[in-house]
Amino acid sequence: MATDHALAVGAWSRQGEHAGGAAADGEDAPCAALRLYTWSRPTVSFGRNEPTKGVYRADAAAARGVDIVRRPTGGRAVLHDSELTYAAIVPARALGGARATYYAINEALVRAVQSLGAEAILSDAAGDGTPPLDAGPCFQSPAPGEVVLRGRKLIGSAQARIDGAFLQHGSIMISGDQMLLATLGPSAEHEQPATLAEQIGPVCVDDVAEAVVVAMKKVFGGTWVEGEYSGEERRMITELVETRYGLDEWTWRR
Repeated sequence: MATDHALAVGAWSRQGEHAGGAAADGEDAPCAALRLYTWSRPTVSFGRNEPTKGVYRADAAAARGVDIVRRPTGGRAVLHDSELTYAAIVPARALGGARATYYAINEALVRAVQSLGAEAILSDAAGDGTPPLDAGPCFQSPAPGEVVLRGRKLIGSAQARIDGAFLQHGSIMISGDQMLLATLGPSAEHEQPATLAEQIGPVCVDDVAEAVVVAMKKVFGGTWVEGEYSGEERRMITELVETRYGLDEWTWRR
């Protein structure tokens, strides 16, 4: 979470030479960045403002070997396990605002999973609006514009504006489910997310990552490079871990 946050803060100074991304023309032009990662063990991420006190139990998570973090982005709880997490950072004025950025990124994501053989589409549940923060785990119901597979959410996404950039990140379900969340607090049964494995069979996480990169390049264009984090980004990551994302005061603040 600290790394995603730091990349968003640095969006206006990054020149396309760190962490991978698409840079606009011009020496001082801001650029987008894409980060893809998995988790070393099952982890629950809470949305930035999601109520969690009295809802989820830290002791139950510890007993089951589940880590807990709180995201810089909004939305509701996600269990990160048997999935690929993406983080896309786009300059706030590049695509015309939050909603336009959200749909552009999701368009790239739906193209990515379609290229793997999944019959995914963008949710047209526009009339339902975004579910409230106390509506239960993220994958319980799709929000407008999210990637769904036969009516069930396949990719859950959340967004935040940080300084001059939008950070959007989310979970691409490869296999597994979200049932473990029910043992950490909420006990109500709910529809499980769709997975790539249930429709197209076993799929390698590296293949999913490559599909996302290819689709992002097609949607956003620009010049893409891979690289390491800058010294300033590394400094900021350490600082954010020490002052925010590594603290229970942040994780359990609501």
